[in-house]
Amino acid sequence: MRTIQDLNLCDDFLFHEVMKDESLAISLLEVVLDLKGKIKKLVYLEGEKTIKESYSGKGVRLDVYVEDESLVVYNVEIQQRPHKAIGKRSREYQSSMDMRSLKKGRDYDKLNKQYVIFICCFDPFGKALHRYTFSNLCHEDHALSLGDEALKVFLNTKGTADDVTPELREFLAFVEDSTMERAKKTGNPFLLALAERIEQIKEDEEIGGFFMTFEQKLRELQRETREETQEEDAFNYARKMKAKGYPLADIQELTGLSEEEIQAL
Repeated sequence: MRTIQDLNLCDDFLFHEVMKDESLAISLLEVVLDLKGKIKKLVYLEGEKTIKESYSGKGVRLDVYVEDESLVVYNVEIQQRPHKAIGKRSREYQSSMDMRSLKKGRDYDKLNKQYVIFICCFDPFGKALHRYTFSNLCHEDHALSLGDEALKVFLNTKGTADDVTPELREFLAFVEDSTMERAKKTGNPFLLALAERIEQIKEDEEIGGFFMTFEQKLRELQRETREETQEEDAFNYARKMKAKGYPLADIQELTGLSEEEIQAL
């Protein structure tokens, strides 16, 4: 089992812990979105109690969800592995953010400007860019924006194009190798601050305990998911065999299902 010492920023637990530091979260958003000096303060929309419960409970989704003083909402997530429907996943995040705003009693025309940001440890669109930014534009006239103020940003740690600032390229490399040694090689003040905070987190025994609990719950959830998938596969296989007229004994032997379960299909 992994320990907290094994983690880099590409691990959502460590990323989430680091982003609790408001100054680092602000610096990250400014680097990612080219907003240097434009974000003065952030409000965390999920409380500390909720965060700690996510470590000990069954839920393991750790997002950074914040709002700045201009009421712009930012949702940031680390995505370690390719997701076949990552575009639709970003749509789910946008919908959730809109629902939260509407619950506060705002009219549609008062919906917050929002950024959904995925930091991907793979190239989500295969174009070798470090950053892919999407907004809703008219197909017939790309100069015409829908004006919904919703932007989706996908960062790619594997990018090779000359498309972003050196600071953002250095940050994306640091995501997968989050060491003080790498930070010192760059001399980048933001990365040095990140590396220092990471060292503090890894030395904190309480946070280390939270991680061990989190890792255990994650393993349990993964095991439950595998078991549910295997069970579902067994039922599907039995259903096909039954439809083809296989003897009941053969279906039982090959799927591990009981006679009652097979008869009920």
